[in-house]
Amino acid sequence: MILDKKYKEPPIGVIGAGAWGTAISKLLCKNGSDVKIWCHSPETAKDINTNHTNSKFLSDIKLPESLQATIDLIEIVKSCRILVSTVPSHVTRKIAKIINPNITTNHFLVILSKGIEENSLALLSEIFVEELDTLPKIAVISGPTFAREVAMDLPSAALLACDDNNTKIILQKIFHSDRFRLYLSNDMIGAQIGGAIKNVVAIASGIADGMKLGLNARAALICRGVAEMSRLGVKMGGSPETFSGISGVGDLILTATGNLSRNYSLGYKLGQGVLLKECFDTDRIVVEGLRNAVSIKELATYYEIEMPICNAVFQILYKGISCIQALKNLLERDPIDE
Repeated sequence: MILDKKYKEPPIGVIGAGAWGTAISKLLCKNGSDVKIWCHSPETAKDINTNHTNSKFLSDIKLPESLQATIDLIEIVKSCRILVSTVPSHVTRKIAKIINPNITTNHFLVILSKGIEENSLALLSEIFVEELDTLPKIAVISGPTFAREVAMDLPSAALLACDDNNTKIILQKIFHSDRFRLYLSNDMIGAQIGGAIKNVVAIASGIADGMKLGLNARAALICRGVAEMSRLGVKMGGSPETFSGISGVGDLILTATGNLSRNYSLGYKLGQGVLLKECFDTDRIVVEGLRNAVSIKELATYYEIEMPICNAVFQILYKGISCIQALKNLLERDPIDE
């Protein structure tokens, strides 16, 4: 008798059990994949495995019983062929160093985090290239995707960027669904630059709303934010089309207008006059724009790119400039052509 045994793909390993890592794990399970998720906290791993919830980040979302959580990162790397990195930008290099000895050319590494590393000013894909002795197939997914809405199975779309066409096709089949649409691109630089700069502009948008400057001001700010994003991104090697697409202006519109955005919420409090040190009621929430403001300022200086909105946010966050003074400085600039 011949047994019909179907080949079973290794599980997908999600690195990071924050809101985004948890949401994408749920989506991948729904798509039919076996998924393991690495948790920094043993309590979170136990919560996911026992209660099928992540009480710390998405407490009201029921997770699939098939989702397996672990605190053993090396076990994830050894047992999973596709790795999905969702950790904050400032710990990406640490994670890369840990997984380095067990990475092979058969691995796929999908970066879902957004940000630019401080000091080195490296994109997240560049960090992995620098730290991994053996390079896997690397891709980036970026776009207007609030984790909570993805976890709630609401319609979303994003960009999957990779310079290898076969990798793009394989990953699109795994991540794409009737609720999560993925568009393909070769522009990994543009996808990552857009995802980092939009966080800083979103803080500016929140400040404007907190100051009650009106919808006209917010629309103008977002529009000029796209211009700043495109100027720096193109200078760094990104494609202009990327910044006018879903991972550029699309991601910015969501992050700069939605109250689920941590960056917008921070800016809103600042615009209302709340001191920066009083804006955080928990230490578990990462506001990427807070760190990225420094990196973007340094990149703009290095490439000699004028980015007045991002610079204004930097001045407010790190130089003690008031929101009112920052607004005055922006409005008093000499008018320029579009």
